[in-house]
Amino acid sequence: MKNTPENRAALERIVGTAHFLNTGYRFEIMDYDEFLTLRIRQPRDTEQAAYPEIYYKDNWFGKEAVGFQIATTGYGDHSLAQAQRAANGLLTAINLVTALYTTAEIAGLTTRR
Repeated sequence: MKNTPENRAALERIVGTAHFLNTGYRFEIMDYDEFLTLRIRQPRDTEQAAYPEIYYKDNWFGKEAVGFQIATTGYGDHSLAQAQRAANGLLTAINLVTALYTTAEIAGLTTRR
């Protein structure tokens, strides 16, 4: 997205919301010349949760719209404990992404869900 004061304020609001939710995901606003983007780093897996990656997308299909995607992967059979860890991490990511979309929309950004 273009580096404007309005877009920067919107991304800062998103980062603030993410920090407030305290999910362990880390957010960083990245400057690239005239553009801004958001870097999202997942927390380390724990005994209770295996966290999926969350991707920030902007300018989807040439439109000034932002979105978030959760990368879900799973291969083969899993024990009950492994499945529960994956489910816990996925639920955390879903709740976080829902809050991020709401925050982006309140901040005036167009979203693509």
